[in-house]
Amino acid sequence: MATGIARICTIGDLVTDVVVHLAHDPQRGTDTPARIFRTRGGSAANVAAGVVSAGGHGRFIGQVGDDIDGNLLTESLQKAGVDLRVARRGTSGTVVALVDATGERSFLTDRGASVHLGHVESEVLDEVDVLHVPLYSLLTGALAESAYALIGEALERNISVTISTSSLSALREFGRTEFLSLIKNMSPDVVFANQPEARYVLKGHPWFVGAGSTVVTAGERAARLTRPDGSDYRRVPESVDVRDTTGAGDAFTAGFLVAWGSGADPEACLVAGHSLAARVLGEPGAHLAMDKGD
Repeated sequence: MATGIARICTIGDLVTDVVVHLAHDPQRGTDTPARIFRTRGGSAANVAAGVVSAGGHGRFIGQVGDDIDGNLLTESLQKAGVDLRVARRGTSGTVVALVDATGERSFLTDRGASVHLGHVESEVLDEVDVLHVPLYSLLTGALAESAYALIGEALERNISVTISTSSLSALREFGRTEFLSLIKNMSPDVVFANQPEARYVLKGHPWFVGAGSTVVTAGERAARLTRPDGSDYRRVPESVDVRDTTGAGDAFTAGFLVAWGSGADPEACLVAGHSLAARVLGEPGAHLAMDKGD
């Protein structure tokens, strides 16, 4: 990995997040008071915006609808300083995030146009150091075909590839055995997972076979980086007031990748991930405090 300003490309979803902060569980058949926010979302888009906020160069590849929401989403990501390579067809996606009093969230997902991204020209990888792919981008539709093709192109060009597990539901849909086989065959430089996702896939093994590094986050507990050579690094995040955990994992990934792409050591990368994630935890949705253009 070359040192300098990290140039990171992502492929995947750019959607509207409707974030619903609940004081208690919804009551069936009647009203439940809530605070509701509309923000920009999508795992890949979140990482790209986080990369810029952390001082790197972020590029996003994806598709939004040819509609008003698509206009708002692309304008927002451009204002955040992201280099956009976006197709415009169909109807933009929407995700409803239900956030409980502890800050934990549950998602209702309509990915819309995101999953229909067609052929992507290989030139999108020019001047890119890292291609980051959420598992969401490998699940279904034309997007999955495009993401696989772009991963192949990146590997041929010796561009680092990193993968995130995205969610337990995504892993179950993809298949545990299939995911392990994917990582073994692809040999990505880094695989990111949170603790429940890692437990589900790894069954107690400390790293993904085939990956250069495995990074597992654990909320307020220590994030851990392990490698097949037995290296083991852990860093506990600083204590913060948690308002909403939506997008925290994406922010951690972005902060980590910018540090890693700039040549930082593993512990510094973990610290950088925690630092960027902390800026999301105090905001509604995946919004990063002090995004460019905010």
